[in-house]
Amino acid sequence: MRTKRTIGLIVLGCIIASLAVLAGLIAWLGAATGIVVGLLIASGVTGTYLLVVGPWQRRWGATDEEVRRAMPGDALLRPDAPSTTRAITVDASPEVVFPWLLQIGYGRGGWYSYDWIDNDGRPSIERIDPALQGLAVGDRIEMLPGFGPVVREIVPNHHIVSGGKTDSWCLLVELTPEGVTRLISRWKQDWPKSAGTYVWMALADPGAFLMEQKMLRRIQKLAKRHGATRRSLTPGGERTR
Repeated sequence: MRTKRTIGLIVLGCIIASLAVLAGLIAWLGAATGIVVGLLIASGVTGTYLLVVGPWQRRWGATDEEVRRAMPGDALLRPDAPSTTRAITVDASPEVVFPWLLQIGYGRGGWYSYDWIDNDGRPSIERIDPALQGLAVGDRIEMLPGFGPVVREIVPNHHIVSGGKTDSWCLLVELTPEGVTRLISRWKQDWPKSAGTYVWMALADPGAFLMEQKMLRRIQKLAKRHGATRRSLTPGGERTR
């Protein structure tokens, strides 16, 4: 499928670019010096990601309280399982935001991220489709055909918990005292420790951030626009709950 090919090409492109940089260093500095400099650059990039970029992106947009708080689905895995908490403020009510979450997924509304990568290249649906609002416990939120977290719990206008034996994902909407909504995404993983797991995490971790922050920002924009339309149709234009 197109999504798999696109991801494969991105990974292959990164590998080729890295090898090209190494080849350029060797041609410029000689084999021994070029390899040493290449290793130093790789170590510097890796260290910066591990110590600075990684911790920042794994709590992108979230407050200290949101990072620390218990979320629905946390109990599915051991308490100290690694977690990622990302969040965004949406100028709309939870009732306006939640329908967008119900239709997320490949073959459904899309992932509201970079459409040329996910959902097989098809654009995400920019409207609420009643036919996609019937998400239920036991349904799979597909990332690829046959692959994706299975829905474990749905509380309307509050949260969706999905996951498998080794991971969990909670999407939660919550009204703030200021009258806006916090949309919070919590991932937890308890994957087996192996060389393959670490390689996968090194490849998937930055990509997951790029895709999810785009998804949150796009849902923020769509829900705000949809909420504004609903308010404009309400007598007096007051905010609807």
